[in-house]
Amino acid sequence: MVRMYVQGRLLLVVGLLVVSAATPLAYSTDYTPTRLFFTVYGDGVVSVDYSVDVDPTLVKVKVTVFGTILRDVLVVDQDGLPLDYTVSDSLMEVDSLGSVSVTMAYSTSDLTSKIGSLWIFNASTSTTSSISLPAGSTITSLSSVPLEVGTLNGNPYVSMPAGMTEVYYIIGVVGTKEHALIALRDTEAAIIIVKSKGVIVSEAEALLAQAQASFSSEKYAEAEQLANDAKEEARATEAAASSAESALTSATSAISAARSEGRTSGLGDAEGLLTAAQAYYSEGDYAKAKAEADKAYKAAQAAKQEINYLIIFAVTGVAAIIVAVALVLRGRREAEPAVEPKTKVDLQAIFDGNPGLRMDDREVLRFIAESGGEAFANEIRERFNLPRTSAWRMFRRLIGVEIVEERKIGGQSLIRISRRYRGSSA
Repeated sequence: MVRMYVQGRLLLVVGLLVVSAATPLAYSTDYTPTRLFFTVYGDGVVSVDYSVDVDPTLVKVKVTVFGTILRDVLVVDQDGLPLDYTVSDSLMEVDSLGSVSVTMAYSTSDLTSKIGSLWIFNASTSTTSSISLPAGSTITSLSSVPLEVGTLNGNPYVSMPAGMTEVYYIIGVVGTKEHALIALRDTEAAIIIVKSKGVIVSEAEALLAQAQASFSSEKYAEAEQLANDAKEEARATEAAASSAESALTSATSAISAARSEGRTSGLGDAEGLLTAAQAYYSEGDYAKAKAEADKAYKAAQAAKQEINYLIIFAVTGVAAIIVAVALVLRGRREAEPAVEPKTKVDLQAIFDGNPGLRMDDREVLRFIAESGGEAFANEIRERFNLPRTSAWRMFRRLIGVEIVEERKIGGQSLIRISRRYRGSSA
């Protein structure tokens, strides 16, 4: 049965290829939305589930997406099979040949904003949309008359017509026990996530402890404010740690490059600064870690090559022998095949140009760089113990922002750093 399905699918795709070859239009922005569902979470992140019907004879379709920075993107056809895609300028270009329906699922933080305790959801849609708000939310205002208002799985739910959609809401009532409890739980979860990345968040934990003490004393407004302060502190610390890590990586690369080039004069100072930066990082002082790492980078860049004076041979016979040996070696080198230059990856350019990269994305990119700029997908999965689906999503994200490329070799996927981040070093 499965064999007949695969054969039928293959025949369909082949037939569509023949039709598309005779069609001058390679892609289209014409599609019919069939389902648009927004799930809003307590921290402002929105999960988007968007399905559209498409023309199966077209090679590609361009669909407007909601948000600028998309995470955890998954695009499938009507049979649940993954489809290749790229995202640029709020448009997702999907390789949809043979598909009659495309479903896109992703999350984004670009659709919500907050003023004090008031949250605002904002999206411009070309079709009816459904919006599920966080538990405990109270809708205070809507941009237009809703089609439906109710609850879904215990969460407030509203259905809105096409057009500019704005939903104003608050989570609980400011200063109440319930609202403070929500803030505490949200902050606890945020701190756990940051700590799981190896970041030291002592100050955030101290603020959280104060918030919990205020809650126990029934000072709910104070507890809520302290919890929110703790959450912001955790996020700021995470950003500082990421910046320090990038500076450490740059300094380490600069020192390695200087040593390989023989620029060892002054390199000891750079290595001492790098050691100090690593110590500060281990202690959780990320500001000092970045400052010392930046100094180490500059010192490595300024390192000079030491001059080694060669002894001049006075004996003419020895000089003649050297010339003869040199000629022989030259002949051998000309006979030997040229050695392909090693690939050098500019990790710093990748990290600077893509500040939104996850910590696991950075580790995988560092592994690929250390593997000569390329590695097979199964090697990456085994190295980081990644499930196939998680690895596939990671590769899609990195391909989508043009950091890596994917090539098929002997039935395997080879993940390579994009050309603009690769150079050659002797």
